[in-house]
Amino acid sequence: MEFTLELGFNVLLAIFTYLLGMAFAGSFLGRRWMGTVDVFLHKVLKMEVTIGKYLYWKHFCNVPDPPKPEQMQRPTGLAGMLFTRFLG
Repeated sequence: MEFTLELGFNVLLAIFTYLLGMAFAGSFLGRRWMGTVDVFLHKVLKMEVTIGKYLYWKHFCNVPDPPKPEQMQRPTGLAGMLFTRFLG
């Protein structure tokens, strides 16, 4: 398969329309729905939940009860307990 200018243009056009469609879906459906879907996919695919993801779901997407990362479920030491108390 030869990489021509037309093929390159079609690939870029497909990527651009995909990204534009996802931006429209995010603004149309809302942050809460997109965050809920993201939480669902993390649970189904058993992906690791980070503190950044937890804060994003809780404060930006307003997901009611997002899954907590391992560091927040079982904190170790005084600093970890205080950190969990203030963020959770």
